[in-house]
Amino acid sequence: MKNTRSIYSLATIIAASLLLWSCGRADGEFTGSEYMPDMGHSIAYEANVNTYYYNNTWGTEEAYYDMAHPRKPVKGTVARGYLPSKYQYLEDFRATGEETQVILQEKVRKMIIVDASIVNPIQPRDADELAAVLEKGAHLYKINCEVCHGEAGDGNGVLYNGGDGKYSAKPANFINDDFYKDGNTDGRFLNAILHGKGMMQSHADKLSPAERWEVIHYIRSLQANEKGVDYNPVAAVNVAPSMEETMEAVTEEHTEEQHEEAHDGDGHGK
Repeated sequence: MKNTRSIYSLATIIAASLLLWSCGRADGEFTGSEYMPDMGHSIAYEANVNTYYYNNTWGTEEAYYDMAHPRKPVKGTVARGYLPSKYQYLEDFRATGEETQVILQEKVRKMIIVDASIVNPIQPRDADELAAVLEKGAHLYKINCEVCHGEAGDGNGVLYNGGDGKYSAKPANFINDDFYKDGNTDGRFLNAILHGKGMMQSHADKLSPAERWEVIHYIRSLQANEKGVDYNPVAAVNVAPSMEETMEAVTEEHTEEQHEEAHDGDGHGK
């Protein structure tokens, strides 16, 4: 009987010692140890985070990193809120392999400008909604546009600074009369955002589709303010030729350019 009690006592002492040893504190070069480490270190993979813990894993650290490290999205993946515009990709409109990038950009620009189907989808229903849209647009404009196009939209941002800035070429002046001519639709702004213009690079990856239209609303409000009128987006309707007329005009102009280039190549033109 005494031997049995002694065995139980010894087993209890050994178990307690093992438990205490398994939860040893870190000290100096000793990293310590844990009892049931999965309580504090999950073996589940967490995207973009390397939480490898040598006491709680089913593979090597290299294998864990390969599983958890950032990867490219699946082909065809569209980020939430970034549904591509039908004019998003220039290559979709390439007619021949002979078209240069400049010619392709100009062709698509003309198509966007006169496309009557391009209308700002954000239509505020009252003054409060309009104020909220313009507030967002102003914030986005300040971040993405003001440095070049200026606070007032006059093209005199800090990078130009009256000709004394880093850029010698003045950015577009949105409140210039050129932006009030017939056919100057919202597509002109959308094209610049999608594909850039001049020294301006594409901002398609910096502004979501909704944000692009909020910025365009704000630019239109700057124009209205310059003219001393209230901005009424409901009345700002795009007027443009039909898409069929647009394609015919673009194709005809492109054909004429090719004929001229061929003519020059024969040595008959200067």
